[in-house]
Amino acid sequence: MAVKLIIYTQPTCGPCQEEKMWLTQQGISFEDRNIRENTAYFNEAIDLGANATPVTLIEKENGERSVIHGFDKESLKRELGL
Repeated sequence: MAVKLIIYTQPTCGPCQEEKMWLTQQGISFEDRNIRENTAYFNEAIDLGANATPVTLIEKENGERSVIHGFDKESLKRELGL
């Protein structure tokens, strides 16, 4: 299971809202980083290869990191062991 899940989002992004709602329904906690309110978050998302939101960073207990671009429910299920 993930130690930390960070979602880079923006308020006008429909898929961002859908992903956050889906994760909440699954009982999965996450940190929401609004790239419109914080330049550092914007730069972090760019460094992860983002050209759109959401961008999800999953850091696992073993130190492995995964990045998912867009709201990709199947990739999230796989990476989170659901």
